Amino acid sequence: MIWESNDEVAKVKDDYRVTILNVGCDRSLAENKKLPTNACLVHYLDMKKGEEHYSDHYDIVMGNRTDIFDCYYDKLGSKHLKGLGFCGGNVPPGNFNTGAYLKTSQQAV
Repeated sequence: MIWESNDEVAKVKDDYRVTILNVGCDRSLAENKKLPTNACLVHYLDMKKGEEHYSDHYDIVMGNRTDIFDCYYDKLGSKHLKGLGFCGGNVPPGNFNTGAYLKTSQQAV
């Protein structure tokens, strides 16, 4: 997996100024209107532990699009990063409650 631990996710936030909202999620979560307008859906290839082949994975990440690209490009390289697009959120980033979103998204799992 691309993110081995929560500590690594926290380090990414500090190093790249991005907030990872969902890791390895379903692509349809990007259509959530409660996401911030600066949230992006990142499409990449990754291999889970114990698997022999790469498969499609999606993360929802909040931040500047250039910072998100830099983060994933540095982590994956050009061959495994497949796409970066905007989510369907309508919430201004300043009004988005990251803590509440993360709490509810963890309960849904």
